[in-house]
Amino acid sequence: MTLRERKKSFHAWTSWLSAYYPTVSPTLYNIPRAQQLAILVDYGQDVRCGGLPTRKHEVRAQTVALALRAISTTCQLDGEYNPLEGPQGKYPKAISLLLEKYNRDDPPPKAQLAVPVSVPNTMYYQNMNGRENHKCVGDFGLIAFYYLLRVDEYTYHNKKERRRTKQFRLQDVTLWENTNILDPDLPLETLYKRCTAATLNIANQKNGVRAQTIHQEAINIVCCPVRAIIRRIKHIRKHTTNPETMLGSYFEPGKTIKSITTYLVTKAIRNAAKELELHKQGLTPKHISSHSLRAGGAMALHIAGVPDTTIKKLGRWSSDTFLMYIHEQIAIFAKGISSKMAQHVQFHNIAFRPVTTVPQLHSPMA
Repeated sequence: MTLRERKKSFHAWTSWLSAYYPTVSPTLYNIPRAQQLAILVDYGQDVRCGGLPTRKHEVRAQTVALALRAISTTCQLDGEYNPLEGPQGKYPKAISLLLEKYNRDDPPPKAQLAVPVSVPNTMYYQNMNGRENHKCVGDFGLIAFYYLLRVDEYTYHNKKERRRTKQFRLQDVTLWENTNILDPDLPLETLYKRCTAATLNIANQKNGVRAQTIHQEAINIVCCPVRAIIRRIKHIRKHTTNPETMLGSYFEPGKTIKSITTYLVTKAIRNAAKELELHKQGLTPKHISSHSLRAGGAMALHIAGVPDTTIKKLGRWSSDTFLMYIHEQIAIFAKGISSKMAQHVQFHNIAFRPVTTVPQLHSPMA
């Protein structure tokens, strides 16, 4: 939870408390424990049904948990009494049961599906002759897919939102000709011919791991991710040499600098999917978004036989959460399995232990 989210949620809690329980402190101090839990459960139910001013509909269990966690975190950081801390640091039973019920009642989350490489390719062709924002989106379709980028690593977000992830900047890119660094001021066609690879260095990312490096070689085709990076560098350096300029930036006529957004990327992905008629393959627009490029890159690597440890390294995952992108509904994973299962294989139980007969003991009085 960001600082802004925590403050916003805690403000909602204090506003609600003052409206319903005007004599009760936000920390719920100096009232019986049973009454504390009753008030917190009441608040959780109000959040759930959309009782807060910013909500007009029922929200999911995750939002309720976020609202409660804001109270707990704020009290802890302020050194105040924490009404939500139960035994062993867990939520009290009443709160745990409430969240468990909401989790059971909520529909299962719909994961954003991976897309094939034809999607970023089509994104590029659809946008290559458009306005500067379209060109930028088309290039980042290729970059995000091959470099397994998180969407907030190259799109705009409000600077007031304190996020751990930093966007890639002009100074974070290194172009290579084999083992030598290339000058980005070389002509575009010269860079196309000589550049053999491009490296992205990220200062900080979502999982807290710092100073990570992503490297990809040029594949010398039109839809090449390295060429896409070169185009971004040349476009930015045409208007500014500021090394802090975000790589997802573009300049409109009049040298107005702007940055692409998650909305533009998602729209471009869905337009490409529509042209490719991917709905016939079960990839409907509601199941794909900007995150589908990162998922698609991971899927492409897995299908190509790249070890999971390598995928994890390339995608900069600190855990095995990347496996969620390897979707079971991809038919290629089940290819030939039915035939293998249909083969008759004779097997036996090696754990079998014969039951020995225990001799009956006769009573001496018999």
